[in-house]
Amino acid sequence: MGSLTGKDRNQCGLLIENGEGKVLLQLRDDSPDIPYPGCWGTFGGQIEGDETPEEGIRREIREELEYDLSDPEYFGNFPFDGYNIYMYRMIDRDLTLDDLTVREGQGGRFFSLAELEAVDCAANCREIVTAYFGMFHHDKSGKG
Repeated sequence: MGSLTGKDRNQCGLLIENGEGKVLLQLRDDSPDIPYPGCWGTFGGQIEGDETPEEGIRREIREELEYDLSDPEYFGNFPFDGYNIYMYRMIDRDLTLDDLTVREGQGGRFFSLAELEAVDCAANCREIVTAYFGMFHHDKSGKG
């Protein structure tokens, strides 16, 4: 049986944390032709050809946000539906949505873990964000 999402290559994703301790997520397009339409997910995408996951995330984020990653930090692999999702993080305390040009999806928003509970998430996004807050935040409530 093939992938439920139609993806056949490994993926890479990024969580950018702002000065409020919230992470940036993407509101996916609302097209019925894509997996998880209208749900929140991470920015990122397929690793192309012989790219490393880090090369892939740098390219994807330039394409999707017009944002140059200076030094993304790998924080884990989150397998889903037969492929790997290599996750990176970046802390940019001064970043606001106004600093970004969202070129894919309906838009972006910064979320605390608690805020994420009220929205629909794509694939294993909720698992990834929960793991992120568990790894990097002393306040495990994620209310920030």
